[in-house]
Amino acid sequence: MKIVAKVGAALQLLFGEIVEDAHAVAPVVLRRRQFTPGSLARTFVLGFLENPRASDEGLAQMAAQCGVSVTPQAVEQRHSERLVQFLEELFRRAIKVVVESEQSLAPLLERFSAVTLLDSSVITLPNGQKERFPGCGGSYDSSQAAVKLQTEQDLCKGGITHIEIESGKSPDGATCRQHAEHPKGSLRITDLGYFNVSVFADFLKQFVYILSRWQFRTGVLLPNGQEINLLKWLSEQPPGIIEQPILLGKKERLACRLIAWRVPEEQAARRRHKLRQETRRKRGQEPCAERLAMCDWTVLVTTVPESLLSGCEAIVLYRARWQIELLFKRWKSQGLVADLSGTTEVRQMVRLWSRLIAALVQHWLVVGCTWNDPCRSLSKACEAVRKFIAAIVNHLDHHDRLQEVFCQLCAVVAKTCRRNKKRGKPGTLDLLNNLDSLEFRLT
Repeated sequence: MKIVAKVGAALQLLFGEIVEDAHAVAPVVLRRRQFTPGSLARTFVLGFLENPRASDEGLAQMAAQCGVSVTPQAVEQRHSERLVQFLEELFRRAIKVVVESEQSLAPLLERFSAVTLLDSSVITLPNGQKERFPGCGGSYDSSQAAVKLQTEQDLCKGGITHIEIESGKSPDGATCRQHAEHPKGSLRITDLGYFNVSVFADFLKQFVYILSRWQFRTGVLLPNGQEINLLKWLSEQPPGIIEQPILLGKKERLACRLIAWRVPEEQAARRRHKLRQETRRKRGQEPCAERLAMCDWTVLVTTVPESLLSGCEAIVLYRARWQIELLFKRWKSQGLVADLSGTTEVRQMVRLWSRLIAALVQHWLVVGCTWNDPCRSLSKACEAVRKFIAAIVNHLDHHDRLQEVFCQLCAVVAKTCRRNKKRGKPGTLDLLNNLDSLEFRLT
């Protein structure tokens, strides 16, 4: 398998050439007695990948596996501002390496040159970082410092194609990724935080399709230019999935498709409850009656022509956007990237950048061995990876042996990392490969 060689090459590139390049910009080993830049990076990154809660003792044990015999006290002394800067520089360079599966997740996705999921995740930082990474502050989010990771993932082959590092207070709609270039014929799927009709129009000029939920109060016109009250218009349509060519935005008048359906009452009730809570917290008032009534509906807009994507397929693809949310969940719940553990700010920041690099490496390994497996559990695969870190460390400098370790990992994941059979509803991969398994009630 080519992917085996690709993953091995990525690991050797990271802990070889990329480490040296990062060290040239942010030197951390001034006198090479025991640690080299490579062994130091391996100790912290792979140490926290093997155990996200690794202590200095655990890191010293990882250092020994990397060929460096040091005490836990020596590891403790390595925590410095220089190490923080080095690890941050290493992460910034590591995110430029893209590792993706050889096969696509589903044939449906192959209709596009790429299917990009864009979303962000915010990590609270120590207050000492507020000048570099200012947080939101205020009553809504009291953190003075936070970093936001604008992350793009290709749903088709699983690769993380870009991560933009921004301050926590930067709104999603203002990110530079709103104007990033994408391959011609690709599809970009985003949530409401990135909704912007002008941005959608610019993408269409580049022959890049978009799929998004409709933003409340955005003008909707019929193809003849007649503006409609969307809530009233929807209530007049026959039951089932509603598909309609529209012009989006009163000024922009972007030609696209509207896809809508009424949701079950219990789902609508949950939406109204959440909407009331958020509106009271942010504005100190109740949402308007029309906004509450729109909770009965899910409304999507897309520039993909019907000949390329049906309404049901668009629904399934938008549901698949949740995969990037699950990616962030694995990073935080399993990789502990947002856990501000450590007695000092330096120790906390060392853990942050080490764990972020570890999460990226873990994603390379998981995507390489199981992305297109219809029965796999990505969370279980993440845990399986940890068991192979010692073997990876021992053979990291031997390409052929490293490939053998990765082949063993693939075999273990294939046998042991199955999704729970008792799961009642089809998962994303089931839906993408079998549209008939889409189950939602239309009222």
